[in-house]
Amino acid sequence: MTDIKNSIHNMLADKKRYKQFLKDTQALPVPYAETVNALTKYIWNFAGSGAAMEVLEEVLHIFQESSVENVSVRQIVGEDPVEFAENIMAQYPEQLWLIKYRNRLRQKVAETEKL
Repeated sequence: MTDIKNSIHNMLADKKRYKQFLKDTQALPVPYAETVNALTKYIWNFAGSGAAMEVLEEVLHIFQESSVENVSVRQIVGEDPVEFAENIMAQYPEQLWLIKYRNRLRQKVAETEKL
């Protein structure tokens, strides 16, 4: 019974966290908000349920600070927004299944080299 209560509590907390993330994203100036939205759609492809929230909140924080300092979107993400997203996601290997699978593949190949 405790596990069910914890699951429900975590689910509600994740939902509240995500709603705040959306609200904070909408509060950004348009080019920043649109870029965060695009990055969010990309990142959701590599995480389950609330696992991506840490990653998304970091992206949001970067864009919030950059908007205050009038840093252009291009200066934030560089020439390749995919590379930008991948670099941030790489910092969260436990939250994102893609990173886990990449690491497993690397480990498996390394193990086969020892055979």
